[in-house]
Amino acid sequence: MEALTLLLCLLLTTFQANTIGSWTTDNWLDFTESFSEPCGGNMTDWRGVLLSPWYPNNYPNNAQCTWTIHSTGNTTVSLIFTDVDLETCCDYIKVYDGPSTLHPLLGEIREYRNQSFKSSNNDLTVFFYSDSSVTRRGFYATWLFVESCGGYMTDWMGDFSSPRYPNNYPDNSYCTWTIHSTGNMTVSLTFTDVVLETCCDYIKVYDGPSTLHPLLGEIREYRNQSFKSSSNDLTVFFYSDSSVTRRGFHANWVFVDVGNINTTYTTITPETNSSEPCGGNMTDWRGVLLSPRYPNNYPNNAQCTWTIHSTGNTTVSLIFTDVDLETCCDYIKVYDGPSTLHPFLGEIREYRNQSFKSSNNDLTVFFYSDHSVTRRGFYATWLFVESCGGYMTDWIGDFSSPRYPNNYPDNSYCTWTIHSTGNMTVSLTFIDVVLETCCDYIKVYDGPSTLHPLLGEIREYRNQSFKSSSNDLTVFFYSDSSVTRRGFHANWVFVVPHPECGGHLYGSGLFSSPNYPNYYHDNAYCVWYLSALQGQRLFLTFADVQLERCCNCDYITIYDGSSTGHSQLGKVCFNDTTHQVFHSSSRYLTVVFRSDYSGVSHGFKALFTSSLSADEGHVNCSSDNMVIVIQRSYLNSLGLSGNDLYVDEHLCRPNISSTEVVFSFPLDACGTVKEMMNGYVSYTNNVWASQSQSGEITRQSQFLLHVGCRMEPNTMVQIFYKTMENINTNITGTGRFNASIAFYTSSSFNQQIYDSPYEVNLNQLLYVQVELNRHDNSLDLFLDTCVASPNPSDFKDRSYDLLHNGCPRDNTYYSYTSGEHYYAQFSFRAFKFLRTHAYVYLQCKVIICPGNDYNSRCRQGCRFRRKRSLDSTYHTNTVTLGPIKLKGIV
Repeated sequence: MEALTLLLCLLLTTFQANTIGSWTTDNWLDFTESFSEPCGGNMTDWRGVLLSPWYPNNYPNNAQCTWTIHSTGNTTVSLIFTDVDLETCCDYIKVYDGPSTLHPLLGEIREYRNQSFKSSNNDLTVFFYSDSSVTRRGFYATWLFVESCGGYMTDWMGDFSSPRYPNNYPDNSYCTWTIHSTGNMTVSLTFTDVVLETCCDYIKVYDGPSTLHPLLGEIREYRNQSFKSSSNDLTVFFYSDSSVTRRGFHANWVFVDVGNINTTYTTITPETNSSEPCGGNMTDWRGVLLSPRYPNNYPNNAQCTWTIHSTGNTTVSLIFTDVDLETCCDYIKVYDGPSTLHPFLGEIREYRNQSFKSSNNDLTVFFYSDHSVTRRGFYATWLFVESCGGYMTDWIGDFSSPRYPNNYPDNSYCTWTIHSTGNMTVSLTFIDVVLETCCDYIKVYDGPSTLHPLLGEIREYRNQSFKSSSNDLTVFFYSDSSVTRRGFHANWVFVVPHPECGGHLYGSGLFSSPNYPNYYHDNAYCVWYLSALQGQRLFLTFADVQLERCCNCDYITIYDGSSTGHSQLGKVCFNDTTHQVFHSSSRYLTVVFRSDYSGVSHGFKALFTSSLSADEGHVNCSSDNMVIVIQRSYLNSLGLSGNDLYVDEHLCRPNISSTEVVFSFPLDACGTVKEMMNGYVSYTNNVWASQSQSGEITRQSQFLLHVGCRMEPNTMVQIFYKTMENINTNITGTGRFNASIAFYTSSSFNQQIYDSPYEVNLNQLLYVQVELNRHDNSLDLFLDTCVASPNPSDFKDRSYDLLHNGCPRDNTYYSYTSGEHYYAQFSFRAFKFLRTHAYVYLQCKVIICPGNDYNSRCRQGCRFRRKRSLDSTYHTNTVTLGPIKLKGIV
């Protein structure tokens, strides 16, 4: 027994550490209710989830759990706690920067706050302790391995390189650098070294703040490679595939002034051709520095000294945008301080990447020309710079205006970009804002630059929170030249976006609230548009309703038509499923689910189906009788005859004519049920079919029509299906089987993936299920062939076989079941096609056989040669799935 308990505990630890969202709360309860305590483990996946034991149910007493998260190579571990609920007095979490609790303590957690940690090397250790009394929900945390690359650069001049340069860059690199200038400046970029795997790795340069802007060029090898932006921004994207790496690249940039700057400067331009006075002291925050007489030739024997002096928490940034000197003998020297006695920063004799920045408030420039030969001279610009802005990639953090909580400076131009990865969005909250409301402001943009949609402008404090629609948020802060205030402070956190909900549904089926049966999220707004064939009506029931106990807070509204503009049939709230049955007056119904900003529950599950059309059947009721009429042509399409039919009371038989099958009986006979529903009286019965002996596999093993009459002043009557999960009621009348194919999150096949495209990593395990749309245990579904292609309309010219004639062709293909149920399940590892885009599509051919035929094709498994005469006797279908998209590939 002890050995069994230990095994279960180890399984629990593995699932908790490595499974993201694939098990429901009920799964965990069933799995864990019989044991406790042993927990912790070693995690090496690049991304995962860390949970307290039994989360989201209360953790046990006396827990002592240690998890070590180990990355490899040039990566660190980033860990964020997104839910913490502990007994604050006595239970806690401790995080250590290393592979054990003997390493430096990064922090202790007893309650939720901004709780994010990053290792300094490859390892992070988490220790969880609970005492002998009082337990809570525990904690939920996620980790990610991070290798630094990319960035957001705002300096006048600088350089950057591929990861690990000059050593080989790693496989699977996806790095984006954005270089942002201000004002009338553009970006000039030069690649000084490029060594890549030319077939597969590349650099792309875009004329703007993101890869959505025009492509200036692609680089795979070194040549004369320089680029210039048309405005303030250049973006560089670097990609490497999963094999073969090289030294990489090195590049540098400089900002270039494309026009004149309207400002004052101090430069003496003498008239005489001798050693003339020039130079000066500059204190303006921005200006221009020129050689004497520029752009005409400077004089001989010039000796000019300029000192540029800033104040406060600013430095001086100086860039030379034009230099033309007698290179043998004339020169410029730049010093880091208020005179030429301070440290020498550099000498200039010709134009190259020439930019300088002071370490404090002063920069000194000295110009010398000898007694012979003069040239045009030089043109330079300076700007006082106070550090602000940045590019943030941590899971959680905060930032503030310059000098906060002291007053920010005049003339601030600060840009912060917050970048998440994967399926995470950015949630940003301003917790303090005090600005000069007339003139200073903050702007928040939904994307990686200020060119993206504006989410809002802030000039004073109010309830100010923003959420990105994808991976990036950009914040821009501006202050004018007069009057300053305390500024602002804000924090951000990366969040998993709410699941998509709503959509267009057809015919019959079921739908549910987001995350059902787990809790739905706050502020949900979901709209389902239900439709059926012309001449049919829709019938809607709620099998489960568990909403917040406030009917004006969380509720479901049903509309009798194709939009919310039609009349309202009813409203569902709380947990009342009694009498919640709705009939459309046309072939359309619209269902809306809303939740407010607080208080959630498990949600709802609804079932809908369509009635028979008028040329297939109808029902008439009077105060005394119910008459059910079903056309024989409809029954024939299902392989049924009138003699197969009966109602809930088997002794009640129909009258059969050449065209119709008719049941006629009193309302209180033949098993008819009377109910009071929403203020009206309804009578219901069921039409069944006995098992046919014809052997046609297109026949239903059990046929069910739910027949109802609703007695109102304007009586509405109809035939409709009542969808039951254990009874097959999805009768289409076509005599063919329809199959569907979908991805799932794990080998338990509990949670379907609805994303399109489905973004995956190379070599990631993918789980696929193919099933009959109408679940029928009397039928078996066999996977015959599965083919992958980069083209959804062509699975022949360029394809890759996962499975052929029931035989695996891919060494990662694994079959969980095929040919034994009405569904088949398999897995394989993600791959990509060479020399094409990152999308992959799947097409599978399935064979459907009677379950009681033990000699059928479904029972024969892998067969290297196809026997057409045998296969042709079985129903076949082809299903297509996709696209799969590799993450990060553009």
